[in-house]
Amino acid sequence: MKTITLSVRGMTCNNCVKHVGEALRGVAGVSRAEVELAAGRATVDAADEVTVDSLLAALREDGYEASAA
Repeated sequence: MKTITLSVRGMTCNNCVKHVGEALRGVAGVSRAEVELAAGRATVDAADEVTVDSLLAALREDGYEASAA
């Protein structure tokens, strides 16, 4: 198990927080995703095989840009 922190751009409201969390939790191996609107950050607990690229791809599909923090 590992924790990955992402900087997420494009979140403007609580609905965005909901969508980002759902997108991250939809990645196989993710057990928890906590999203902070004010900080523009998402913290993910995931299995060791989950890659940052897979998380970033899931966010891009939902229209959000992100990078490893």
